[in-house]
Amino acid sequence: MPLSGGNVETLAERPLQNQIYFCDDPQSVVELSRKDLPRGTIESIRRLQRLDTRHNWKILLFFALWAGAARLMLLGTGFVQSALCIFVMGLCVNGLPILMHDACHALLSKQPSINRWLGFICGVPGLVSVSAYRSIHAWHHAELRTGEDPDDIEHNAPQSIPLVLVYYVIILFGIYFYLFTVASVGYSKAGQTMKRQIMTEYLLMAGIVTSAFALFPSGLVFKLWGLPLLVAAQLSNVRGLAEHGLTTGGNPFTNARTVLSNRFVRFFMCNLNFHLEHHLFPGVPCYNLPKVHALLGETYKRTGSSVYRSYTQFLTDFLRLTWHGIVPNIRLIPDHVREEICG
Repeated sequence: MPLSGGNVETLAERPLQNQIYFCDDPQSVVELSRKDLPRGTIESIRRLQRLDTRHNWKILLFFALWAGAARLMLLGTGFVQSALCIFVMGLCVNGLPILMHDACHALLSKQPSINRWLGFICGVPGLVSVSAYRSIHAWHHAELRTGEDPDDIEHNAPQSIPLVLVYYVIILFGIYFYLFTVASVGYSKAGQTMKRQIMTEYLLMAGIVTSAFALFPSGLVFKLWGLPLLVAAQLSNVRGLAEHGLTTGGNPFTNARTVLSNRFVRFFMCNLNFHLEHHLFPGVPCYNLPKVHALLGETYKRTGSSVYRSYTQFLTDFLRLTWHGIVPNIRLIPDHVREEICG
């Protein structure tokens, strides 16, 4: 059965579940909320919400890896060595703002001021204010996959542009638009105190960037920060698309996606690839999200949740789907899940 599911007019005449799963008789699919989870599961997940600040060593590790790769790049002359160093630096520049994301959920420290400034430090490499991001991100969680969600592609995309083109723009350039959105929309939605925090953080970042160019040759800054930023941007685009792109709103088990991937990717993604788990239980710190996934595995099978084994598998399905055009509000799910549901 084609992944595109036919044309919009035909799909519109089918029940919603049929539209989602591209089959006439979806089997064994149930709609659940968090309240429907077993009490024992809820209690286990509550225990996973406890903070362990020892995990914050990862902040220092990412900066150390960035510095080490930069040093190695400057010592070597080979193209392959330089490319590998840029990639490692890009992984670190990508990972640090993800840890900033944990700060937005007060998951780096129980002390608000420590949590904020750790978040600020993690946000600087990606040029994003932790307070601005907190402002817009809280809105994203509250209005997920609705017309009020600032991160929702389908609702915010211009109607005059085919949705398939919007998705390709997002996967190639999305983070550049998003950085502007975080600054502008985050500021506009913030209260007066947070607005002052946002302005302070962006002024400090501007000072850091200006100092970098004043102290070091611009070419060196571009090599050791600019190029890694470009790598991190592309990684963020793929991750962002996988998190919510082509998911179905209206149910907590269908409005986000998890991509399991391998240990290397999970380490540098700081487990945010377990994104469905994060939205179900945003109070769980990133290092415990895999444990939440293990507890909810059987529930995901019952709800037909979109859980991919790898980003390669996700991107392959994305390309197959977009080859036929995109139907709004259709969930992109792995073939093995679709087969179980459609029989």
